[in-house]
Amino acid sequence: MFSLTVPVQIRFSDFDPLNHVNNVAYFELMETARVEAMRALPRTLRGHMVVRHASCDYDDEIRGGTRSVDITVSVEKIGSSSFSLLHEIRADGAVVAVGRVTMVALGDEDRRPRPLSEDERAFLEA
Repeated sequence: MFSLTVPVQIRFSDFDPLNHVNNVAYFELMETARVEAMRALPRTLRGHMVVRHASCDYDDEIRGGTRSVDITVSVEKIGSSSFSLLHEIRADGAVVAVGRVTMVALGDEDRRPRPLSEDERAFLEA
């Protein structure tokens, strides 16, 4: 299945008063990596998807002084009109969080869920 590792910079605003990355910022980090990964998707999917669900399991904190994390975005499951992406967030080589996002493909005209094409499915499975 499709997979890509993206380095993502930590911003000063990601840190909270406890000097670790705030829980909400993890979703922005995942989004940054996901947008980069999506650039590799077939043109028919780019800009024609919405997030249906997003979740994150926090395994460890990202402490102050951390400049960047590596996020591996990979296809976890493919449905008829949607697919799930796994986001493994690593700081200093250790997994600190695992996020999941379900993306739904939309039709051009009605912006309603539509089935994934064979080409889209083949790319996601590669």
